[in-house]
Amino acid sequence: MAGLAVLMVVGTLLTGCGTSLSDIVGSTSTTQNPVGVAGPGTSTPTPPPSGEVAVAFPVVDCVNAFGVQLPSQGWKPSVLLAPIPTSLVGKVEFYTDGTHTVVGPEGWSCSEWAPGPGATGLAVYPSNSPTPAPNAPAQAGDEGVFASFDTTGRPSGIAAVCPFFTIPQWQQQEASCTGSPPSGEESAMPTPDVASVTDPSGVTGTLQGSGGPHPVTGVVIFPQVVPAVANGSTVSVADESCSLVAASLCPTVISDFEVREFPVPTARG
Repeated sequence: MAGLAVLMVVGTLLTGCGTSLSDIVGSTSTTQNPVGVAGPGTSTPTPPPSGEVAVAFPVVDCVNAFGVQLPSQGWKPSVLLAPIPTSLVGKVEFYTDGTHTVVGPEGWSCSEWAPGPGATGLAVYPSNSPTPAPNAPAQAGDEGVFASFDTTGRPSGIAAVCPFFTIPQWQQQEASCTGSPPSGEESAMPTPDVASVTDPSGVTGTLQGSGGPHPVTGVVIFPQVVPAVANGSTVSVADESCSLVAASLCPTVISDFEVREFPVPTARG
């Protein structure tokens, strides 16, 4: 189905350019022999870079805590193109509420979810599992992709970024945060705005679903808006936890979130 969607989307794009689908599907690149060397040119396939192509994946509508489809909050496409490993075709798809979109295992369910008052978010979870409580943390070992969107104008948003980023002392006190990650949790800063986090199996850390038999990986995004961060002004933040037994899916889940859901770096107050 995903492959068919790819052909349909590519065909539509090419039609507007005066190029037919048959001109590209199954095509090869022809390399001419150097000047002075006789013989026909050689024809070789053109592979995608690093095993990644723009693949069209289905988009599933999320529901509210009562199982009712969410009203349209924006554009809700039926497919989305994403440059992800082709080996994951048929294994993942997109889930959206019309405002935010996350990648999760194919055939799962999606509902509204938020870890604290004022925050918003999405939870993607196995279809045979109970719907996660919309305003409560996931339990240790729960499988799911848990994304939340908040601001440092609320204690819940401050608490999300406090273990990994430098914030004013008064904000630490407001969120009852020590400024350090829990014991056993691993983190790195690939950029000043992004913290990559891992809770090994058995470690209860900041990530949703951590503390169970499988490791949980995630990301916390805090745009370093200057001077707003130093002043403690309100800045939009986002985080995602990937708590999957099939952990090989998590790098794709998280990397898509980092690009697609990076908060608009503005500050208020």
